[in-house]
Amino acid sequence: MKKTIKIKTDKLLTDITDEVSKFSKDWGKSGIVNIFSKHTTFCIWCTENEILHHADVRFFLDKVAPRWKNPEGDQQNIKYLHDLISLRHKTPPNERINGHSHIRSLFFNSSETIPVDKGKLILGEWKRIFGVELDPIRPREIVCSFISS
Repeated sequence: MKKTIKIKTDKLLTDITDEVSKFSKDWGKSGIVNIFSKHTTFCIWCTENEILHHADVRFFLDKVAPRWKNPEGDQQNIKYLHDLISLRHKTPPNERINGHSHIRSLFFNSSETIPVDKGKLILGEWKRIFGVELDPIRPREIVCSFISS
């Protein structure tokens, strides 16, 4: 079985556990579910839903891959070669300036695989499934593939 979650992100971490859990319950079997992001700057990550932990993640990302601004306050990621649009092959001139987002994606996965027992996700007491938005707000698609054991 395959299901797709369509969301419009509005923050760094979006909890998608309830949607995946509903799909698992509807499936009703045992096996695994793979939760996969179709995007290079939107990742999937299992962690706890604790606001101070989320703030720590934000601070870490801002430190290791900051967004750069010029003195006028406009976003310019001049630190990243990815943002030299004119030098990239077949890149439209209005391409997103998001080198920092691609570097941040190094710390997360494109997918997570979770065991399922009779339609129930096998997660730890505190573990939740999150979509991690590394670019500004935009529509995203997450594919959940269920495989029987």
